[in-house]
Amino acid sequence: MRRLAGVVLLSLVSLPACGGKIDGDPAGTSTSFDPSSVDVEDTPWGPRERIPPSGPEDGAWGTWQLLSVDGPDGKRRYDAPFVELDLHEGGAAYAWTCSAAPTGQGQRCPFYARHACLVGTIALVGDTWRVHFPTRDGRATAAQGDIVTEPSGDITVKGEGALDPGGHYRRVGAASREGCAP
Repeated sequence: MRRLAGVVLLSLVSLPACGGKIDGDPAGTSTSFDPSSVDVEDTPWGPRERIPPSGPEDGAWGTWQLLSVDGPDGKRRYDAPFVELDLHEGGAAYAWTCSAAPTGQGQRCPFYARHACLVGTIALVGDTWRVHFPTRDGRATAAQGDIVTEPSGDITVKGEGALDPGGHYRRVGAASREGCAP
């Protein structure tokens, strides 16, 4: 009985010494591996931690104005409509057409002038940032596209549906607090 009491006492004294954790390795020298705790991909050489590509998590969240569109002949057209993409860190995305100031001037579209609003999401799919805008009833896709960062700091959205297939956007400010109403 004395021996059992000693073991219990020793266990209780040791518990605070390891920060209240019984399992785990505070020094980080554990050799156990829990694949569910890390985003891991299988490669021919074994499992490897997936490293997300650079993109909106690096500070590119915000409101982006359409500056130009790739034409069918491969040349950029600079007479694009006044369209803005509003990308939020929490994953919300908005797209609208503006009926106010001309595009390319760096002036954001005021809330009252936003129309043809699309409400959707931005998410990392594999190694690509992707925007997705469902229809109002949620049964189909109104627009979607892959986001590619350009060397200039602008982005290209390889869009489908209501987004141009080669729209080039420039950041004009932080994400809008208002968004838009569909």
